[in-house]
Amino acid sequence: MPKDSNTSINYRNEPFFEAPLHRFESDPRPAPTLSLGNIAKRYNLRSMSPRAMVELSNDLFSSGHLTKDQYELLSFQPELMPNFDVTIGALTGEQADPDRPRDYTEIWRQRLAFESKYAENAERIIIRTQKILDLLETIEKQPKIPRALTKIGISVDRPIKLPIKLPPLGFKAK
Repeated sequence: MPKDSNTSINYRNEPFFEAPLHRFESDPRPAPTLSLGNIAKRYNLRSMSPRAMVELSNDLFSSGHLTKDQYELLSFQPELMPNFDVTIGALTGEQADPDRPRDYTEIWRQRLAFESKYAENAERIIIRTQKILDLLETIEKQPKIPRALTKIGISVDRPIKLPIKLPPLGFKAK
């Protein structure tokens, strides 16, 4: 906008920085550096705080399992904002509690239901939310190795050798 000589408005140019990992939905995904199984072992989606969700979304994005748009949706946790109590919290009547565990698969199911009902014309938003929910459900279904077993050196990839010899089981009717 041209500046009139009679106005006292000072225009200010803000710096703009482009993220080095700039990716969109249409960009090809790099080969994942961490498998979903390795990521799933570190997180419990049924009992996760917003802080842990930010860490999970960082892991998923850096390993190539999320696009930039999906990462932005999944990593944004409003309770981590310093002014939550006077903005969103004032409207909802809730106080920020960023360390309280939540069931994130259920939160994203509710979000998908809401968007399907009220944003039915925004198919792109619904598809993106569905992809995030599918990924969270896939992580949730990954087998988790109890830490107690990994500490004592038991591998779940191979059968455990028992100290006693058992005869093979037979299924013959007598």
